[in-house]
Amino acid sequence: MTRKITQRIIINILLWANLGVLLIAVGCAAKSAKMVPKCFDIVNKHPYIVSVNESTGGIEAKPLWVSQISNYVFTKALNDSLLKSGVFQGTITGGGVDSAGGADYILDVTILDYDQPWHGANIIINIETKWELTDARTHKSIWYNTFKTGYRAQWLESIFDGERIEKAQESAAQANIMEGIRRLSLLSL
Repeated sequence: MTRKITQRIIINILLWANLGVLLIAVGCAAKSAKMVPKCFDIVNKHPYIVSVNESTGGIEAKPLWVSQISNYVFTKALNDSLLKSGVFQGTITGGGVDSAGGADYILDVTILDYDQPWHGANIIINIETKWELTDARTHKSIWYNTFKTGYRAQWLESIFDGERIEKAQESAAQANIMEGIRRLSLLSL
């Protein structure tokens, strides 16, 4: 009889421990406002309007799952960052190559690779993207670049894995957007 009670206690402890780990690992969707850099390293400002297409390659956030970067959130952060940086005279939200909406250029950003750890004391997230700028009138690609950025959220930033994952995602995306805008500013348009 005591053996059955002991087994039940052990099973209950394991179930509660697993539930606790799950709750600690759960985060919410990454926030676009936290992906917008505070400052930019701009070489050239372009007197043109760029149409920003919705990014691809992101992952939609799911309830009771670790934080994710969705296409919508990344695109919003990208658009807000472009406006804040002033690298282009203005931006509009695009709907594809055929609907540039009066823009001079079309910007497409694809998330190619994106690390997603479940937990850890130091959460490291890398994000690799492909940026492509297309002439809106000729539909010819005039520039593209692929690069990777990352961020390491240390355990001191939060005791909860989910919060560290979210911080690492937002900071890795922020670094990627900042680097992409810097590279756009190097162009002679």
